[in-house]
Amino acid sequence: MSHRSIPIQYCFSSDFEDYKECIVNYKNISILYYQFRASSDHTVVVADGCADIQFCCDKDNASSTIWGSVLTPQQIIFNSGKTYFGIRLSTSVSRRLSFFRYSELINKGVSLSGLNYFGKELTEKITLAKSFKERILLTQNWLTVFGFFEPKKMDFIDYSINKIQESRGDLKISELAEYIGSSERLIRDKFTHAVGMSPKQYSRIVRFQSLIELIVFNDHQHLPSLNDLMLSSYYDESHFTKEVKFFSDMTPKKFIKETSNVVIKRNTIVSSLY
Repeated sequence: MSHRSIPIQYCFSSDFEDYKECIVNYKNISILYYQFRASSDHTVVVADGCADIQFCCDKDNASSTIWGSVLTPQQIIFNSGKTYFGIRLSTSVSRRLSFFRYSELINKGVSLSGLNYFGKELTEKITLAKSFKERILLTQNWLTVFGFFEPKKMDFIDYSINKIQESRGDLKISELAEYIGSSERLIRDKFTHAVGMSPKQYSRIVRFQSLIELIVFNDHQHLPSLNDLMLSSYYDESHFTKEVKFFSDMTPKKFIKETSNVVIKRNTIVSSLY
Protein backbone atom coordinates (compact mmCIF):
# COMPACT_ATOMS: atom_id res chain seq x y z
CA MET A 1 0.00 0.00 0.00
CA SER A 2 1.31 3.41 -0.95
CA HIS A 3 2.43 5.88 1.70
CA ARG A 4 -0.09 8.32 0.30
CA SER A 5 -3.04 6.13 1.37
CA ILE A 6 -2.58 7.82 4.76
CA PRO A 7 -1.41 11.45 4.39
CA ILE A 8 1.43 13.08 6.30
CA GLN A 9 1.34 15.70 9.05
CA TYR A 10 5.05 16.48 9.12
CA CYS A 11 4.65 19.08 11.88
CA PHE A 12 4.25 16.43 14.58
CA SER A 13 7.68 15.07 13.76
CA SER A 14 9.41 18.40 13.14
CA ASP A 15 7.94 20.43 16.03
CA PHE A 16 7.59 17.81 18.78
CA GLU A 17 9.69 15.09 20.42
CA ASP A 18 9.70 11.27 20.43
CA TYR A 19 7.45 11.05 17.39
CA LYS A 20 6.61 7.53 16.22
CA GLU A 21 4.01 6.14 13.88
CA CYS A 22 2.78 2.84 12.53
CA ILE A 23 0.31 1.93 9.78
CA VAL A 24 -1.73 -1.21 10.41
CA ASN A 25 -3.20 -2.76 7.28
CA TYR A 26 -6.38 -4.59 8.20
CA LYS A 27 -8.43 -6.66 5.74
CA ASN A 28 -10.65 -3.77 4.65
CA ILE A 29 -8.96 -0.57 5.83
CA SER A 30 -5.62 0.87 6.94
CA ILE A 31 -5.14 3.09 9.98
CA LEU A 32 -2.17 5.23 11.01
CA TYR A 33 -1.39 5.22 14.73
CA TYR A 34 1.08 7.78 16.12
CA GLN A 35 2.42 9.24 19.35
CA PHE A 36 4.56 12.22 20.39
CA ARG A 37 5.47 14.44 23.32
CA ALA A 38 4.37 18.04 22.84
CA SER A 39 7.55 19.98 23.50
CA SER A 40 5.78 23.28 22.73
CA ASP A 41 2.21 24.51 23.10
CA HIS A 42 1.30 24.66 19.41
CA THR A 43 2.01 23.57 15.87
CA VAL A 44 0.58 24.27 12.43
CA VAL A 45 -1.22 21.44 10.63
CA VAL A 46 -1.78 21.30 6.87
CA ALA A 47 -4.62 20.02 4.70
CA ASP A 48 -4.77 16.23 4.39
CA GLY A 49 -8.43 15.33 3.75
CA CYS A 50 -8.49 12.98 6.77
CA ALA A 51 -9.91 12.75 10.27
CA ASP A 52 -7.56 12.48 13.24
CA ILE A 53 -8.56 11.39 16.74
CA GLN A 54 -6.07 12.65 19.32
CA PHE A 55 -5.78 11.84 23.01
CA CYS A 56 -3.94 13.94 25.56
CA CYS A 57 -2.49 11.32 27.92
CA ASP A 58 -2.46 13.47 31.04
CA LYS A 59 -3.95 11.77 34.12
CA ASP A 60 -4.94 15.11 35.61
CA ASN A 61 -6.39 16.59 32.43
CA ALA A 62 -7.17 13.79 29.98
CA SER A 63 -8.95 14.82 26.80
CA SER A 64 -9.71 13.56 23.31
CA THR A 65 -10.59 15.41 20.13
CA ILE A 66 -11.81 14.39 16.68
CA TRP A 67 -10.23 16.71 14.14
CA GLY A 68 -11.49 17.13 10.61
CA SER A 69 -9.16 18.17 7.81
CA VAL A 70 -8.19 21.81 7.59
CA LEU A 71 -8.34 23.43 4.16
CA THR A 72 -5.50 25.89 4.80
CA PRO A 73 -2.69 25.90 7.42
CA GLN A 74 -4.13 26.13 10.92
CA GLN A 75 -2.52 26.48 14.33
CA ILE A 76 -3.48 23.82 16.87
CA ILE A 77 -2.91 24.25 20.61
CA PHE A 78 -1.40 21.46 22.74
CA ASN A 79 -0.48 21.02 26.40
CA SER A 80 3.29 21.39 26.41
CA GLY A 81 5.18 18.52 28.03
CA LYS A 82 2.31 16.03 27.64
CA THR A 83 2.19 12.84 25.59
CA TYR A 84 -0.35 12.63 22.79
CA PHE A 85 -1.60 9.50 21.05
CA GLY A 86 -3.52 9.69 17.81
CA ILE A 87 -5.00 7.83 14.89
CA ARG A 88 -5.42 9.05 11.32
CA LEU A 89 -8.18 7.64 9.14
CA SER A 90 -8.16 7.67 5.35
CA THR A 91 -10.69 9.88 3.60
CA SER A 92 -12.95 6.94 2.72
CA VAL A 93 -12.99 5.77 6.34
CA SER A 94 -13.30 9.30 7.76
CA ARG A 95 -16.48 10.00 5.82
CA ARG A 96 -18.12 6.95 7.37
CA LEU A 97 -17.74 8.02 11.01
CA SER A 98 -20.88 6.64 12.63
CA PHE A 99 -20.95 9.12 15.51
CA PHE A 100 -20.36 12.35 13.57
CA ARG A 101 -20.84 13.55 10.01
CA TYR A 102 -17.36 14.11 8.64
CA SER A 103 -18.35 17.01 6.38
CA GLU A 104 -19.27 18.95 9.54
CA LEU A 105 -15.76 18.51 10.97
CA ILE A 106 -13.88 20.41 8.28
CA ASN A 107 -11.64 23.09 9.85
CA LYS A 108 -12.58 22.19 13.41
CA GLY A 109 -12.35 19.67 16.24
CA VAL A 110 -15.00 18.13 18.51
CA SER A 111 -14.53 16.49 21.90
CA LEU A 112 -14.73 12.69 21.59
CA SER A 113 -15.19 12.14 25.32
CA GLY A 114 -18.12 14.55 25.23
CA LEU A 115 -19.93 12.65 22.44
CA ASN A 116 -20.78 9.44 24.27
CA TYR A 117 -19.84 7.11 27.12
CA PHE A 118 -17.64 4.94 24.88
CA GLY A 119 -15.54 7.95 23.91
CA LYS A 120 -15.07 8.94 27.54
CA GLU A 121 -14.18 5.37 28.55
CA LEU A 122 -11.62 5.04 25.74
CA THR A 123 -10.03 8.36 26.68
CA GLU A 124 -9.52 7.15 30.25
CA LYS A 125 -8.03 3.83 29.12
CA ILE A 126 -5.70 5.45 26.59
CA THR A 127 -4.46 7.85 29.26
CA LEU A 128 -3.67 5.05 31.73
CA ALA A 129 -1.99 2.81 29.13
CA LYS A 130 1.75 2.34 29.57
CA SER A 131 2.91 1.98 25.98
CA PHE A 132 2.28 2.89 22.35
CA LYS A 133 1.43 -0.75 21.57
CA GLU A 134 -1.10 -0.97 24.41
CA ARG A 135 -2.82 2.17 23.15
CA ILE A 136 -3.05 0.70 19.65
CA LEU A 137 -4.68 -2.48 21.01
CA LEU A 138 -7.17 -0.48 23.10
CA THR A 139 -8.10 1.62 20.07
CA GLN A 140 -8.54 -1.48 17.90
CA ASN A 141 -11.08 -2.86 20.37
CA TRP A 142 -12.96 0.45 20.37
CA LEU A 143 -12.98 0.63 16.57
CA THR A 144 -14.36 -2.91 16.47
CA VAL A 145 -17.33 -1.92 18.65
CA PHE A 146 -18.16 0.89 16.22
CA GLY A 147 -17.96 -1.40 13.20
CA PHE A 148 -14.90 0.15 11.55
CA PHE A 149 -13.57 -3.23 10.42
CA GLU A 150 -16.81 -4.50 8.91
CA PRO A 151 -16.77 -4.73 5.09
CA LYS A 152 -18.33 -1.70 3.41
CA LYS A 153 -19.78 -1.72 -0.07
CA MET A 154 -17.91 0.76 -2.23
CA ASP A 155 -19.99 3.55 -3.72
CA PHE A 156 -19.13 6.13 -6.34
CA ILE A 157 -17.69 8.47 -3.68
CA ASP A 158 -15.14 5.78 -2.81
CA TYR A 159 -14.39 5.25 -6.49
CA SER A 160 -13.96 8.99 -6.91
CA ILE A 161 -11.57 9.21 -3.94
CA ASN A 162 -9.52 6.27 -5.23
CA LYS A 163 -9.34 7.70 -8.75
CA ILE A 164 -8.19 11.10 -7.47
CA GLN A 165 -5.53 9.44 -5.28
CA GLU A 166 -4.32 7.23 -8.14
CA SER A 167 -3.82 10.31 -10.29
CA ARG A 168 -2.06 12.13 -7.40
CA GLY A 169 -4.68 14.83 -7.69
CA ASP A 170 -4.05 15.41 -11.39
CA LEU A 171 -7.58 14.59 -12.57
CA LYS A 172 -10.20 16.88 -14.07
CA ILE A 173 -13.78 16.51 -12.86
CA SER A 174 -14.85 15.91 -16.46
CA GLU A 175 -12.51 12.89 -16.56
CA LEU A 176 -13.83 11.73 -13.20
CA ALA A 177 -17.43 12.04 -14.44
CA GLU A 178 -16.60 9.98 -17.51
CA TYR A 179 -14.94 7.30 -15.39
CA ILE A 180 -17.81 7.14 -12.87
CA GLY A 181 -20.50 7.42 -15.55
CA SER A 182 -22.32 10.30 -13.90
CA SER A 183 -22.78 14.03 -14.38
CA GLU A 184 -20.21 16.51 -13.11
CA ARG A 185 -22.85 18.32 -11.08
CA LEU A 186 -24.07 15.16 -9.33
CA ILE A 187 -20.50 14.10 -8.47
CA ARG A 188 -19.66 17.58 -7.20
CA ASP A 189 -22.78 17.81 -5.01
CA LYS A 190 -22.59 14.30 -3.51
CA PHE A 191 -18.82 14.43 -3.02
CA THR A 192 -19.03 17.77 -1.21
CA HIS A 193 -21.86 16.49 1.00
CA ALA A 194 -19.88 13.36 1.95
CA VAL A 195 -16.34 14.74 2.25
CA GLY A 196 -16.95 18.39 3.15
CA MET A 197 -15.07 19.75 0.14
CA SER A 198 -15.46 19.69 -3.61
CA PRO A 199 -13.62 17.14 -5.81
CA LYS A 200 -11.44 20.01 -7.04
CA GLN A 201 -10.48 21.03 -3.48
CA TYR A 202 -9.75 17.43 -2.58
CA SER A 203 -7.63 16.96 -5.70
CA ARG A 204 -5.54 19.98 -4.75
CA ILE A 205 -4.96 18.51 -1.27
CA VAL A 206 -4.00 15.11 -2.71
CA ARG A 207 -1.58 16.84 -5.10
CA PHE A 208 -0.01 18.77 -2.21
CA GLN A 209 0.24 15.65 -0.04
CA SER A 210 1.90 13.82 -2.94
CA LEU A 211 4.46 16.62 -3.03
CA ILE A 212 5.14 16.14 0.70
CA GLU A 213 5.52 12.42 0.12
CA LEU A 214 8.09 12.96 -2.61
CA ILE A 215 10.20 15.06 -0.25
CA VAL A 216 9.77 13.29 3.10
CA PHE A 217 9.97 9.69 1.89
CA ASN A 218 12.99 10.06 -0.34
CA ASP A 219 16.34 8.65 0.81
CA HIS A 220 17.50 12.13 1.98
CA GLN A 221 20.60 11.70 -0.17
CA HIS A 222 18.98 12.51 -3.50
CA LEU A 223 16.46 15.24 -2.76
CA PRO A 224 14.22 15.89 -5.79
CA SER A 225 15.08 19.11 -7.59
CA LEU A 226 12.68 22.03 -7.70
CA ASN A 227 12.06 21.23 -11.36
CA ASP A 228 11.29 17.57 -10.58
CA LEU A 229 8.81 18.61 -7.90
CA MET A 230 7.12 21.09 -10.22
CA LEU A 231 6.79 18.48 -12.95
CA SER A 232 5.26 15.95 -10.53
CA SER A 233 1.73 17.33 -10.81
CA TYR A 234 1.90 21.08 -11.42
CA TYR A 235 1.43 22.95 -14.68
CA ASP A 236 4.27 25.43 -14.31
CA GLU A 237 6.35 27.35 -11.76
CA SER A 238 3.60 29.89 -11.14
CA HIS A 239 1.05 27.17 -10.38
CA PHE A 240 3.54 25.34 -8.15
CA THR A 241 4.41 28.49 -6.19
CA LYS A 242 0.78 29.48 -5.75
CA GLU A 243 -0.27 26.07 -4.43
CA VAL A 244 2.67 25.67 -2.06
CA LYS A 245 2.03 29.10 -0.56
CA PHE A 246 -1.70 28.38 -0.24
CA PHE A 247 -1.24 25.07 1.58
CA SER A 248 1.88 25.81 3.64
CA ASP A 249 2.10 29.60 4.06
CA MET A 250 5.70 29.26 2.84
CA THR A 251 7.63 29.96 -0.31
CA PRO A 252 8.58 26.79 -2.25
CA LYS A 253 12.23 27.22 -1.24
CA LYS A 254 11.41 27.47 2.47
CA PHE A 255 8.83 24.66 2.26
CA ILE A 256 11.29 22.28 0.62
CA LYS A 257 13.96 23.15 3.19
CA GLU A 258 11.56 22.59 6.10
CA THR A 259 10.14 19.28 4.87
CA SER A 260 13.45 17.88 3.67
CA ASN A 261 14.66 17.96 7.30
CA VAL A 262 11.70 15.88 8.47
CA VAL A 263 12.52 12.26 9.29
CA ILE A 264 9.56 9.91 9.58
CA LYS A 265 9.97 6.16 9.90
CA ARG A 266 6.66 4.76 8.73
CA ASN A 267 6.40 1.17 9.96
CA THR A 268 3.72 -0.99 8.39
CA ILE A 269 2.07 -4.04 9.95
CA VAL A 270 -0.37 -6.41 8.29
CA SER A 271 -3.07 -7.51 10.74
CA SER A 272 -4.96 -10.78 10.44
CA LEU A 273 -7.31 -9.93 13.31
CA TYR A 274 -9.91 -7.92 11.40
